[in-house]
Parts: sequence; structure tokens; C-alpha cells
Amino acid sequence: MNSIKNIFRLAMVAFAAIAMSACQPVSEPNGGGNGGDENSDFALVVDVENITATSAKIKVSHNGKTANSWYGLLTTDTATREDELISQTVAELTAGDLGSQLIFSKNYTKILSPLSPETTYRYIAFGLTEEGVVYGSHSSVEFTTLSAGSEGGDGNSEDEVYEGMLPNPAWSIAYTGAGTVNQEQYDHTVTVNSTDNNPYTIAVVYASEYDPSKLRDLGQGIVDSMIEYLNSYNSAYGTKYVLNDMLYRGSAVEAFDNLDPGYYIALAIGITAKGEVSGLYAVSQTFHIEEQKPTTLYSSWLGDWEFKGDNNVTNQVIIGRKVANKSVNLFGLQALPFAVEGLYSTERNDIIFAAQVVEQNCEFSDGSVGDVHLIGLSNDGSIYGLENGNYGIAIAGVLENGKRAVVRYGVNEPGYPKFVAMILTAYIADNYYSIGEDAVAFNGIAELAPLAQSAGAKSSQISFGKGKLLGQPKTLKLGRRLESKRISATR
Repeated sequence: MNSIKNIFRLAMVAFAAIAMSACQPVSEPNGGGNGGDENSDFALVVDVENITATSAKIKVSHNGKTANSWYGLLTTDTATREDELISQTVAELTAGDLGSQLIFSKNYTKILSPLSPETTYRYIAFGLTEEGVVYGSHSSVEFTTLSAGSEGGDGNSEDEVYEGMLPNPAWSIAYTGAGTVNQEQYDHTVTVNSTDNNPYTIAVVYASEYDPSKLRDLGQGIVDSMIEYLNSYNSAYGTKYVLNDMLYRGSAVEAFDNLDPGYYIALAIGITAKGEVSGLYAVSQTFHIEEQKPTTLYSSWLGDWEFKGDNNVTNQVIIGRKVANKSVNLFGLQALPFAVEGLYSTERNDIIFAAQVVEQNCEFSDGSVGDVHLIGLSNDGSIYGLENGNYGIAIAGVLENGKRAVVRYGVNEPGYPKFVAMILTAYIADNYYSIGEDAVAFNGIAELAPLAQSAGAKSSQISFGKGKLLGQPKTLKLGRRLESKRISATR
């Protein structure tokens, strides 16, 4: 799959693991959350520091319980009475989803950014229940940002602000190797030790791509991906999880089981329940993931194969090593000189092929330039490309009789497309076109039979580059446009 999707996949965390380990029951504020005298002793304290021309660090604490809910208001209105501003804000909040706007933190820190230079702001924190009831004593602070180009903060390098992002001294993060998360063993874990209750998520990025000046953009990209995933998950399973359920508070351990060999950096990035990048972060030391020694089972997949389908179409392919015990490259599909990535499972001893971008910026026979995509063809003739998601299309596994075969992925999943082929297509200006030879169909199974060992099989133990297998043609012959999302999988 293309590198951008890989980075986002590395940045995302497993929903089930987060929901189980990070979601804590939230009780009502003292006395059931209805306001009243029993909450009159609830008081907040607000402080500000590290003021720059475009940011400021806000700290909020209160004398209640961690589960007490409150709201923080930032405004440039310094003339209106605070109780009036609070009433106006509550009226606006109760018109929407109030629960997702509240903060449940006893010691809260946030970088307010971006702010305007030479502007006076007021930040007000007040107790607020999910029913819209204001309670306790509110607190506020006024501050004025510096002029453009002025230096801010206390001058300590550890407090250097990157686009409104500031290291949180209460967090430390490190790669901790093999470990257990939710009673399951993983090869790669990242641990965050936290002494405050600010919410955050955990990300892993390539060390060569880590840029502290782009941390806020990275955090926002993670938020967008989490919300997109959350919406899809709730829609598919009828659940009502919110972003707050996916965030960590306090110390936590997260597993990453899709790390290819290379150098990485782990990050804790502050995310509020409202889906804002809080401005807090922690960064680990660079760590190195080494490639494992190939197992016997993994190595048994490498070599030359005849791929034979239900439609009597055969295709000679090579399965080559990509990352030992984790992934492979399939070469020669439809007699085309491209590598299709498959994810290998050591537990199941199988390979899953998903929709993906296979090659970019290819020239085709009509002079046009586009990409090559691996997409799925279902039994009703519909095609499923990346706009439908990176679907698992096919899975190669070992049958009970010891033979190897390819079948559609998600055989017993209700509502999952009944794929009968995976095909390479040209993707030009949002349209798909056929290329290459006829596709192998796997309505039932498509057998993978090993060919006699050859120079090709021997060479499959190494990584192939573009065109090394079959030779890159001068131009790729462009077929017909795949209209109405229908193509035939038979001759």
C-alpha cells in the first residue's frame, strides 16, 4: 500500500484496545449533577503562563473529583460580566451535543493557539453538568498576547513552543518492546507514564519524517482519522462511542503490531474530548525495529506458483519476500510487472491482499498518465476500489488437504462483498480502465500450485524493484473503461 496510508495506519490505534483500557465510567458531579447547594463548594482555579504572540499555556484545577464536569470559555470580550458570558455560552452549548463539549479533568493543561498578537483574552472555567446546569464557583484569567516577533515563555528550551505545541513535563513516553495489552501478547508496545489527567492519544511515526514544527498538523490528522473510524464503527455495529472513549488518561500501554523494520519515534499528543489538539505532547527517543529471521512456514510461501482459477484462467506468479514474517510481494499478476503487497499472518499462516495503490505515475498507451490500483470484483459484477475503503479482497491459505489456494476474504461476514477476483486496473482522472490479461476468478477457490524451482524462484528470496521481474514495457496497453461498475471475470 502507498506510504501515506501506511503512515496513517501507524498513527492510528486499535479501537477495541482503547475502548477497553481507556474508557472509564464517569459519575455525576457531587450530588448527582443537578447543581444546587451540595455543589456550592466546587471551585476552579485558572492560571496562565508561557504567553507568546500567538499562544498561551492555560492551567485549570479544581477541588472536586476527577469526574466533575466543567467547561472552558476563551473570549476577547473583556467588558461583559462573566456571569452573562457564562449564561450565553450555556445557551449555545445546550443547543448542540453538550456532553461531548464538557471537560472531565481535575488538573487540565492546554495550549491556546492560534491567538492574535497584541490581543487581550479572557479564559473562564465554570462547573457545568451534562444537563446544562451551572454549579460551584467559576474562575477566570485575563492576559494579553505579545507583539508579532516577540519572544515568549520563560526561555527554557524544554518549553519551546512549536506552532502552539508544548512538551508536557507530566508525560514520558518510550518504546518498551514486547508486552501485554488487554491480556494479549504483542511484539511492539509503547508506554506512556503520566502524572496528570490530561487526555491524549499515542502515535508512531518514521523518525525521518518527524518534524516538531508540524506536530499540530499531525495531531489534527489523527483526530480526523479517529473520528472517521469512529463514525464507521458506530454505523457498522450500532454503537454510540464518542471520541472521549478513544483517549487515554493517566499512564497507558499501546500495542503496534504492523511496524516494518526501520527507525521510529513515538508520540503522546494531547487531544481533548471536543476533538481539539490540546497543544501538549511528549516524544520518545528514536528506536529501531529489526527484521525478524524468516520462519520455515513464511519461507515456504516464497517461490514460483501457478495461480489457477474457477474460470480456467491461469497466471504464473512469484511470491517474494517483503518483510520477513509480516508481508510479501506478489509479482506477475495478470502478467503485469508490478508488486502487489500482501500481509502475512504468522498465527494463521495465510496472506491477505487488500485494495491498494500498486504503482504511481505510469504512462499508458494513449499517452495518459495515471496510477495502477488493485481492486476487487464482486460476484454481481461490481468493482470496489479505494474509494470504498482498503477492503480485504482475497486470502491465500493452506487447505485441509495441504494444498494452497486463494479465496475471497471475509467469507462468513454478513454484508461483506462476495469478491470473485482481484484485478489490476489503470486509475486515470477518477476512472478505472482494464489493463493486462484476463483475471483469475475464485468463486470457490483458486489453486496455488508450486512450479518447478527455477531462477525465478531462487530470486524470489530477495526484494524486487520495479521492472526487475518481467521487464517494464515501454507503455502499458490501456483497455476499456470500467463503466457501470461491471466487468466479466470469465473469458
